[in-house]
Amino acid sequence: MKYITESIKNIKNLLPYLLLIAIYFFFVNLEARKDNETIRTNENEAKLIEEKSSEQNKQQRIKIPVIPYKQ
Repeated sequence: MKYITESIKNIKNLLPYLLLIAIYFFFVNLEARKDNETIRTNENEAKLIEEKSSEQNKQQRIKIPVIPYKQ
């Protein structure tokens, strides 16, 4: 019983710090959600651009010159 009362006193002393940590992670979570939404929209736009460019690249060929290695 003594241990429980001491633990409660310790938690009461640490409560302001725990509250600050909770607020910090709340705002970090909000920022992460905003970033995740912008990444999703950017990925969708990139996929559309990639599909258009892949159709064009199917018909094009690139010649790469090959230089033989001499010892």
